[in-house]
Amino acid sequence: MNMQIKRIPVTILTGFLGSGKTTLLNRVLQEAHGKRIAVIENEFGEVSIDDALLQETTQPIMKVSNGCLCCTVNGDLVKTLEDLIKRRSEYDYVVIETTGVANPAPVVQTFLINEDINDAFEIDAVITLVDAKHLELHIESKECKEQIAFADVVILNKVDLVDSAEIAEVEDKIRVLNKHATIYKTERSALGLDSVLDQKAFSDLSSVTEEHECNHAVGGCEHDHDHDHAHDHDHNHAHDHDHANHLHVHNHDEDVQSVGFELAGSVDSGRFNKWFGELIRIDGDNLYRCKGILSVEGKTDRVIVQAVHRVTETTKGVAWGDDKRILKLVFIGKNLNRDALLTGLKNCLV
Repeated sequence: MNMQIKRIPVTILTGFLGSGKTTLLNRVLQEAHGKRIAVIENEFGEVSIDDALLQETTQPIMKVSNGCLCCTVNGDLVKTLEDLIKRRSEYDYVVIETTGVANPAPVVQTFLINEDINDAFEIDAVITLVDAKHLELHIESKECKEQIAFADVVILNKVDLVDSAEIAEVEDKIRVLNKHATIYKTERSALGLDSVLDQKAFSDLSSVTEEHECNHAVGGCEHDHDHDHAHDHDHNHAHDHDHANHLHVHNHDEDVQSVGFELAGSVDSGRFNKWFGELIRIDGDNLYRCKGILSVEGKTDRVIVQAVHRVTETTKGVAWGDDKRILKLVFIGKNLNRDALLTGLKNCLV
């Protein structure tokens, strides 16, 4: 594929059943934004409930049949995206609406693993809708925690059904799981499209601050705003790395959380690859997402790092030029050992 062709942005909508995903999707499809949007939608069960709820529209609706999206990610979703690549002249934006019980990780991984899909599409944002009235019913489930932890944007919907104290309590619970996501409070999913589409939030690291300030939850795997997508990206499934020191996370916290670091300097490529490879090999199941920007010794450009469990991707960013060289990383997952992660990163510095 011609590397000069602009990649199509993709918004992934997730959230438990009844949180307002379809209402938001209807708004996206109906408002006069001038975009031709291809929709991939899926609902749990044999009857496509969302198809009945979707209002009349001239936008193409792409169907993913049989089962929830995350369960068919290596089949139907890939095929649907490959079909969309062949029809790319018909649309300029993609929205994927997942089933309410879906884990977003396999959906995100699809865009990192498959080279043709990675060349054609880029994730703009993972947007999670949360029902302010009924979050308490789902918050202890693994799927709900994953959906919130993965989010770049959280839409706290149905705030008209709860009082201000309840809203504050729900927001606190979201922040425990996701410190860095943008939170919007809405009624009936009413939100301006400038807060939904073209967010570039998947790659944004602007909310990551100094290491001592990023000790709780996180929201999302992201690209650098200045990301220059070239064909020199690497995909890695991290199956057999050498055993380094045991820098993997330990059982400090059984719940979902995150830690973020910003350190001055450059890393040694060999030491970082060995350490990071060992980390995800041992604890990839617990590491939901990692995102970051690295300064690598001997390289003039930023290196963008993305990881979802054991699937990793590195791409070339813009040149450092006269900018101060730093590494900036966020880890999202369970049982995160902040001290071990910080020690490991410092050991990679030149």
